[in-house]
Amino acid sequence: MSWVARKANIQGDVWPGLPKRFQTFLFFKIRKPDEFKTRLRSFVDEHITTAQEACDMKNQILEAKTQAQKHGVPAKILPLPGVNIAFASTGLAALGKFTFNEAAVKKDRNLSKIFKKNQLRGGLFGKGMYDDLVGEGWDEPKELRSQFKPSAGKRLIDGVLMVTASRAEDLRYKVLRVKEHFQKEEGSDDPDTVRMSNDPCLEFPFTSHGKTRPEKGKEHFGFEDGISQPLIEGLDEVAPKDKEPKAVKPGLIFARHEGDDMNQPDWAEDGSFLVIRDLQQLVPEFEKWLEDNKHNAPFAADSDDPKEKLAAYLMGRWRNGTPVDENPHHDKDPNLFRSNNFDFHPVDKHERCPFAAHIRKMRPRGDLNHDHAVIIRRGISYGDEVTPEEKAAQKSDETKERGLMFVCYQSDIRNGFNFLTTRWASNHHFPDRKANFVGEHGPGIDAIVGQRLAHHPERSIGLPDGKHPTEARIGLDRWVIPRGGEYFFTPSIKAMKEYLTGPPDYPPELASP
Repeated sequence: MSWVARKANIQGDVWPGLPKRFQTFLFFKIRKPDEFKTRLRSFVDEHITTAQEACDMKNQILEAKTQAQKHGVPAKILPLPGVNIAFASTGLAALGKFTFNEAAVKKDRNLSKIFKKNQLRGGLFGKGMYDDLVGEGWDEPKELRSQFKPSAGKRLIDGVLMVTASRAEDLRYKVLRVKEHFQKEEGSDDPDTVRMSNDPCLEFPFTSHGKTRPEKGKEHFGFEDGISQPLIEGLDEVAPKDKEPKAVKPGLIFARHEGDDMNQPDWAEDGSFLVIRDLQQLVPEFEKWLEDNKHNAPFAADSDDPKEKLAAYLMGRWRNGTPVDENPHHDKDPNLFRSNNFDFHPVDKHERCPFAAHIRKMRPRGDLNHDHAVIIRRGISYGDEVTPEEKAAQKSDETKERGLMFVCYQSDIRNGFNFLTTRWASNHHFPDRKANFVGEHGPGIDAIVGQRLAHHPERSIGLPDGKHPTEARIGLDRWVIPRGGEYFFTPSIKAMKEYLTGPPDYPPELASP
């Protein structure tokens, strides 16, 4: 199948991404699997936004901007709502398409064949984010939102419907239509007189809401976000240049494509694993720490703006997106805003970009010479702006939470999100083999998303100081609080019309956890 055809089979948020200024995450629980399947079949054609449709949306936006610039007027915000859906392992089990009882299934010859043919691979997907990052990871249960924690041993989320729009009123209307599709009474099809069922096939235990900030494109710490996205061979028409990272094999994002070693079942083709993670950001505390420590970092103290230089050290980019590897001195060159033309060479020094800077931890470039842990990010901020009172107190108001709904796609959660979070961001000694250049304590932890347990070394980052090896280290506070999330699979259009809405593979007693 050509990529032109595949664009009609791929859900649009995976690639190229749904245009969004506002987003609602409708986390759902399946109550009546057979009825849900029937409604899902028609929902796919009526509401799901494909990759081709998302491309068309982006072309419309580009044309509107071009025309606005030609006439010297602001670009009109277009009503372009989008919808995608993804399933947790519990959701696939509710449909009879996933089993948590592998041992029992394999005792039955016929079910064993079905298991080998159709079971979605990936142990972390099966166990979910809570068991992964609390049971074996570094999440603190008391910090997680209740909806992301199992109740009476059972997970509360079967899937998520993601609704996006450029205008708030369009989002509200689309969310209402989506809910009506699954919860209206049978035969109640007139939008003006629709009747909601008292016994629907689907319920929505909770929702989350995101919105872009007034400084569109920037997350709450003020950094330009979403810059270094991987280019995918066969899909992205822009070719990397000079020192930019090479395009990656499509199988690092999509199941059953070149580069995917998971040996997924046929029905999973063109699908992608989705991670949603609620990251609360303590913005006033971050700004206070920068102010308190701006003179403690070598090279920052002599900068025209020590605070901003220290912030750039932690991120690896100035707040406007200028990479410190290309200009460690200032962020005034517009040619470098959002630039990707760097590779951290020479990799035996970090005089320009600290080894443990966030963007270097998450995409090491020249430190590894290749991308083998790749994700596509589609997150969106949530919460209001910092208030004058919070700025004055230099402390977040507990009633005014803000942060990032982190969203990413990959073909393998263990080699994608999980690997980046646990093996790289939270590892003081990654990038590897830097002890001769930064000392025995290693490059340090990712200042933004790195996690630690009580018995781990204190949070710190090694900084350039002109010495060889460098000796400067600075202790870090914590400004990002993981509040939980879940692992999902985003299936193709074909999979939802055929396999997933077909007869169950397993009886309920063998499918359910």
